[in-house]
Amino acid sequence: MLDTVQALASLFSNRSILKIFHGSDYDVVSLKRDFGFQVGPIFDTALAARAAGIRQFSLQNLIETYFQVKLSKRYQKANWKLRPLSKEQLDYAALDTVYLYRLYQILTEAVGKTGRLDQLEEECQLMEAITWSGKDFEPNDYLRIKGSRALSEKSQLILRELIVARDQLAKERDHPPFKVISSRHLILLSEKMPQDEAELLKLFPKINRAISNNIPLWLAAIQKGIEANEPLPGRVKSQNPPLTSGQEKLLKVLKTWRNTQAETEKLEPAMVLTGNVLKEVARLKPKQMEDFESIPSMRQWQIKRYGEVLIAIVGEGKSP
Repeated sequence: MLDTVQALASLFSNRSILKIFHGSDYDVVSLKRDFGFQVGPIFDTALAARAAGIRQFSLQNLIETYFQVKLSKRYQKANWKLRPLSKEQLDYAALDTVYLYRLYQILTEAVGKTGRLDQLEEECQLMEAITWSGKDFEPNDYLRIKGSRALSEKSQLILRELIVARDQLAKERDHPPFKVISSRHLILLSEKMPQDEAELLKLFPKINRAISNNIPLWLAAIQKGIEANEPLPGRVKSQNPPLTSGQEKLLKVLKTWRNTQAETEKLEPAMVLTGNVLKEVARLKPKQMEDFESIPSMRQWQIKRYGEVLIAIVGEGKSP
C-alpha cells in the first residue's frame, strides 16, 4: 500500500499514456484539487457512449450490453474511508476498471462510424482542463437545495441553520454533506419544525442513524432558526438581461430545430446543443461564423457542424 499518492503524479501527467475514465469530471477535479495532479490525455467512455448515440450510458449498462456481465451494486454505498479495504471491496473496485480498455476500443469504433470523433476528441480535451469551481461553504447555500425557495420564510431560516449544522458534522467526520443527511430530510425538518425528540423521530418511522444519532444537534438548529430574525438573502440577479420577446420566439425556433436534429442523428438533444448555448445564440443572433466565438460554452465541433445552419435560422427566423 502506498504511503502517499504523489508517486502517481508523473503517470497521470505523462502524455504518452492514455487515461481511460467513465464519467471523468469528478475524478479529474478531485485529483487536481486534492493532490495537484495534471491529468491527460483522457478518454471518457461515458462521453464516447453519448457521442455514439447510446442513451443508457452508465458503466453498468455498457458492461451488460457489450460483455453480458451484471456488476454487483453491493458496495456502491459502502464506507470506502475505512481501512484496510476488504478483498470484496477491492474486487468490486477492480471490476469498475477491468472493462474500460475494451470499452475504449469498442466505443472508438462506434463513434467513428457516426463521424463524431472530432466531437469526442474535443470533449475529452476540455475534460482535461476542468477545475474545481466550488466555493467555501456559507449558510445561504441553502438556496441551492431544490424546493428551498418554496418554503415559508420561517422554514427557510430553519433550513439555513440545518445546513450549517450538517456542514459542521460533515467536517468533523470528513464526509461530504450529503453523506451526513440528505437535503430532502432537511427540507422535511424545516417544514415540520419538530420541537422535541418524540416529534422529530415521528417524522422518520424507519431507523435513520443520521437523525437518531444527532438529535440534540438538529433540534438546536431548528430552535435557532425559529428564533432567527435576520432577513433572508435576495435573489441573485443574472449578469445577462432577460431575452426580449423576439429573442424568445427565436429560441423556440432554435429548440425545435435542435430537437429534430437530435432525432435525425439519434442523439440526446443536449449532445447537439444545450439549452444555454441556444439561448446565447438567440441573444447574439450571429451573422457570420466568427460571431460564435463570443459564446464561450459553444464547442468548435458545434460551430463547424451547425454554424451555417444556425446563421440561416437566425436570418430567416424559422427552421430550415
